[in-house]
Amino acid sequence: MKIVIIEDEKDLGVLMRNFLVRQLNIKSPDASVKVASSLSEGLQCIYDMNPDWIFIDNNLPDGKGINEIQRIKNANTLQGAKIVMMSAMTNLKEEAFKNGADYFLDKPISFVEVRSIFSKNNNNREGSA
Repeated sequence: MKIVIIEDEKDLGVLMRNFLVRQLNIKSPDASVKVASSLSEGLQCIYDMNPDWIFIDNNLPDGKGINEIQRIKNANTLQGAKIVMMSAMTNLKEEAFKNGADYFLDKPISFVEVRSIFSKNNNNREGSA
C-alpha cells in the first residue's frame, strides 16, 4: 500500500505517517509513505508514486487542496486512489465530497477516525471480493 500525505504542519504529517505505518503494518515505510509540505511537492509525489491513499490538507502554502481533488481523481494513473480531505473548516465538507473526496477528516485529526476509515474500506473490499 502506498500513501501520500500532503500537510504543511510538519509535526502532524510525521505523526500521521508514523501512525499509518504502525496501523497498516507497512514493511518499507520510506518507499511507501511520503509526507509533502506543499501542494506542488505533494502532487509530484502523487504522480511519482501512484498511491492507493492520498491525505490532503486544504490550506497549503502554495494553494488550496480542495481545488486539486478533481484533477487528482481524473488522473489516469490514479484510478481507484482514495482521497481524504483534511481541514478545520467543516463548511468545506460538502464541497470536498462534490469535488470527489472519498472521506473528510476534521482537524484536529482524530486517529480513531483515521483507523475507522481504513476499517470501513477493508470491510467494503472484503464484502465485494
